[in-house]
Amino acid sequence: MQVVILAGGKGTRIQSVTTEIPKALIPVAGRPFVDYQLGLLKKYGLKDVLFCIGHLGDKIESYLGNGASRDLFIHYVHEDADHLLGTGGALVHALDQLEDRFLLMYGDAYLPVDYGQVVQASDAISTPAMMCVFRNEGKWDTSNVRIDGDRVVFYSKAAPPKDADYIDYGLAIYSKEVIARYKDADMPLDLASIQEDLVAEHAMGAFEVDKRFYEVGKPEGLADMEAFMQSGNKIDE
Repeated sequence: MQVVILAGGKGTRIQSVTTEIPKALIPVAGRPFVDYQLGLLKKYGLKDVLFCIGHLGDKIESYLGNGASRDLFIHYVHEDADHLLGTGGALVHALDQLEDRFLLMYGDAYLPVDYGQVVQASDAISTPAMMCVFRNEGKWDTSNVRIDGDRVVFYSKAAPPKDADYIDYGLAIYSKEVIARYKDADMPLDLASIQEDLVAEHAMGAFEVDKRFYEVGKPEGLADMEAFMQSGNKIDE
């Protein structure tokens, strides 16, 4: 399955750490973060990767190239860094390069789950999209999801404390048809708007994962990721 990685943002929450490199290249335990991310994908046989890049995206492309040296197939969709389209808009911009079904994640997220199980769960759920969720209960970030069985029944980035017990894990599977519906939408377009529409239509599947997420989008998240790797967890290659 194609993996689409959203890596075009300006990284405003991590600017106290760096303004010269994109989040994907921030060093963690001596290696660029993206090495860990791609190593984990490769472990589960996911080798076809499309990066949606914008701010400082040329540095990501320069570092990774076409992925051949990593036994990967890496492609890029370039976005104007001065006129970013939002996380949903980036997918609309990439529409011509999207496969009929694809796995979606963010360029600052390390998600240590069994990706094979995620794909199998999506195969079994008859919805055009499926969101991985984690029972967070406000611990690692603000919870924003409620589920009922294999469906997301509530999603809000503005959910008040205790209004939701799960969190959007940052890993999802979408059909290309979902994104095509927004090709004439006003930009910038947040992926959250697409997700809210799917939930309202009872068309967003849910798959619960049991491992916490790591991210380098803000200083405290970077510190957690650094500690995780320093504690003996090794890159999967």
